[in-house]
Amino acid sequence: MHVERLLDQLTFEEQVALIQQLVWRLRQTAQSKQRCDLYGIWRDRFPADFDLDATLADIRHEWEREW
Repeated sequence: MHVERLLDQLTFEEQVALIQQLVWRLRQTAQSKQRCDLYGIWRDRFPADFDLDATLADIRHEWEREW
């Protein structure tokens, strides 16, 4: 309600400018979050000789061994 009261003090043009600024900031935030480098996040989390393909194959075929 406090924000709404403050908005009521602005002119129509100021409200439009505020909305434009908010949209710009939201887009900037969304774009920066989308450009996350997954390699950088997971680097050094697994041993260098970790075989991802073999591990995924084991996980995918584990249910077959249980039968």
